Amino acid sequence: MKSNLRPVESRLSRLMFAYFFLATLSIYVVKPAKESLFMDALGKPRLPYAFLLTAILMGLAVAANSRLVQRVHRPVYVSSTLGFFILTSLIFWVLIRGPAPWPWVFLIFWSWADILLVTTITQFWIMVNDLFSPREAKRRIGFLVSGGILGGISGSLIAYFRPAGLETESLILVCPAILFVCALIVFLAWRNAPREAGEDAEGKPGRRKEEKAGLIQSFALLRDNRYMLYLSGMMVVAIIISNLVDFQFKTLGKAFFPDKNATTSFFACFNLGLLVFSYLLAAFMTTRILKNFGMRIALLIPPVFLLVGSVAVYFIPAGALLIWVIYMRGADKSLAHSLSQSVRELLYIPLPQNIKYRAKVFVDMFLNKFADGLTGLLLIAVSPFLELSPKEVSLIAIVLIIIWMALNIRVTSEYVNIVKGNLQIKWQDADRLVTEKIDVDMTKLVFDTLQSRERSSVLYAMNLFDLIKKEKMSPELKRLIAYKGNELKARSMDSLLDVEGEALLPEIDDSLEPDTMDAQVREIMSLDVYQELMKKQIEKVARGEGKEDEVARMEAAKVMGMMAPESPLIRELTKLLKDESAEVARYAAESAGRLRRREFVPLLINLLSRSATQEAAKQALVAYGDRIAGTLHDSLADPLENLATRKAIPDILARMQAQRAADMLVLELKKDDPAIEAELIDASRWMRSNSPELVFQERIVLTKVVSLIKKCYLLLLQIQELRADRKKEILVKDVENTLSRAMKHVFELLGLILPQEDVIRAYQNILAGTRKSLDYSVELLDNILRKDIRELLLPLIEDTPFEEKVRLSRKMINAAEKIDFT
Repeated sequence: MKSNLRPVESRLSRLMFAYFFLATLSIYVVKPAKESLFMDALGKPRLPYAFLLTAILMGLAVAANSRLVQRVHRPVYVSSTLGFFILTSLIFWVLIRGPAPWPWVFLIFWSWADILLVTTITQFWIMVNDLFSPREAKRRIGFLVSGGILGGISGSLIAYFRPAGLETESLILVCPAILFVCALIVFLAWRNAPREAGEDAEGKPGRRKEEKAGLIQSFALLRDNRYMLYLSGMMVVAIIISNLVDFQFKTLGKAFFPDKNATTSFFACFNLGLLVFSYLLAAFMTTRILKNFGMRIALLIPPVFLLVGSVAVYFIPAGALLIWVIYMRGADKSLAHSLSQSVRELLYIPLPQNIKYRAKVFVDMFLNKFADGLTGLLLIAVSPFLELSPKEVSLIAIVLIIIWMALNIRVTSEYVNIVKGNLQIKWQDADRLVTEKIDVDMTKLVFDTLQSRERSSVLYAMNLFDLIKKEKMSPELKRLIAYKGNELKARSMDSLLDVEGEALLPEIDDSLEPDTMDAQVREIMSLDVYQELMKKQIEKVARGEGKEDEVARMEAAKVMGMMAPESPLIRELTKLLKDESAEVARYAAESAGRLRRREFVPLLINLLSRSATQEAAKQALVAYGDRIAGTLHDSLADPLENLATRKAIPDILARMQAQRAADMLVLELKKDDPAIEAELIDASRWMRSNSPELVFQERIVLTKVVSLIKKCYLLLLQIQELRADRKKEILVKDVENTLSRAMKHVFELLGLILPQEDVIRAYQNILAGTRKSLDYSVELLDNILRKDIRELLLPLIEDTPFEEKVRLSRKMINAAEKIDFT
């Protein structure tokens, strides 16, 4: 078997494999001895008492373990528990080997062996939770589970053959010897664990903040945590179904093999084959299933197999029931020992530490036996009405399997939410933060107003008028821009607004509502006499050139924006949009954005190429809305267009926040034009962030994602080549920066088709670089990405050595080239 483990992980993984192997070996040596000694001393009639006593003692064990797991350092807690079982196993050996052992010792020994089984396995998985992150555990899980299954096989073989002529009582002595080795392994495992594993805030291994921890508190914790409630329900229903299958298995087994020895041989042969098959499934399939299909599919496989078998019982003849029951029990237990157990343990890992361990002890130790009791009560309740034939029991199982599947789906959804909870947003998007906290248009208008005060009282008055219309002037802002009343009159424009000493622009009056003022101004400007007086003056000003007439042209450009769009004077704005002065062109662009006449669009697009006028032109074009999106797209798609203009257009389309504009951005992205790629991606990201309802074509986006991931692997190969020459360190830095930008673009594109906040969480925590943040980021991506993208992207961002990533690069490049979304 080819190991999926990395070299740096091998030692810790092998220690945990050895621990689980030895622990289950001791369990499967003691288990047949327990059953044989009990049946010989007390017989079948006393079995109900054994079940009852086990349930009572298990409750006490849960209460004790819940307290210890919170208060004692993990290695001490586990090794002390093993020490208790070593000591008590020796005591039982002495009592049972006595000349006339007390019969009820065998009853207590039965319950002790059950508690040993549940406690050692639960503690093993607690250590897995301590030592491994979700991503690490997913890589190791098949390997670790196979250790437990091999231990069960070995223990069963030892108990069956009893080497060196060991009597049944002597098998008990195997237990303390093996558990002592397990205790040593616990301390070795913690010495080899990464520093972050199993530590609290003070760096102490496995010790948590002391809280109330008992049976009642654990139940309350379960009740108040929705995820644990679903997880517990899933496990209880699964155990009940398993018990129903076991009931049918034992009933039909006895029916087909009535002889006692034949029945024993059948059960023994089945158990051995079951463990061997479970080992092969765990070793070769569990990790592959989790990697290729994810946790949700892995959880649905067992109920689907059992559902098929439960339905099949209605269609098979009576003579084939033995084959059917072997299939049912084999599918149930083999998947339970391998896939189901692996996934179930993974589901605990993302839980907060204060919840995880108490809940796990309660669920694994108490609810397990509680579900057994529920099965018995269920069968007793229906027995007066049913014969409990295979078909009738299967009908009950079918109903429960459907409930089980629904709970499985719900648990995986909640699991993703728990993983998200471990990933915090590290920083806010700057664009969104500015938009939410600052009114950019208002701020710009304030600065324009203050700046124009020193240049022209006309510009100042008109800017102030625009500011008042915003209805956002605080008292502080009013004091900031306050000016003498007589200077607010529009009288300095060389009689442009002044006829025989009377100002045609009304004086600003705070008592008037902004809408009223706006109506008055527009009414005055629409008068024929005003238009006639203004015509010659504006034509004269528009023809002017040079710095000496610049302010007058700025005033003319501004005042035309206050006129009606159908005014004949507006045509003079065309000349001002071509003005060599950036300030004049900027005021003209603002007015064009207010008037929204179609003939201004090409001139505004030309202004995008000038840095001084680009922002004003952008705002003006955005004001037109998506009715000019086609014109903008033509310029964007034209390779002969000025590059600065093309780079500016994606931002304009994004600000329109229209589906048509989003489609155009994605269509351009499909062309793989590196000159505008960054602008297209950034504009699309901004659009998605501010308008989540917009839809981006998934096929095109995924194709671009694959292309960028391929580029990342090519860059890795380039970095490796450049690193061989120390003189090229600057080039290495440059390529590394290109790689970082490409990765950023990958995540920005993924945010277009996946929940954007989830992608942002993952990306920011990958950049954070801590072991926990990286592991949980990868785990989140593993649950939200589609399979083909997941297999390409995750090796690129996982915490693996650079050399390993380079080694995988050519394989990943070939894989990327084979992906086709058409």
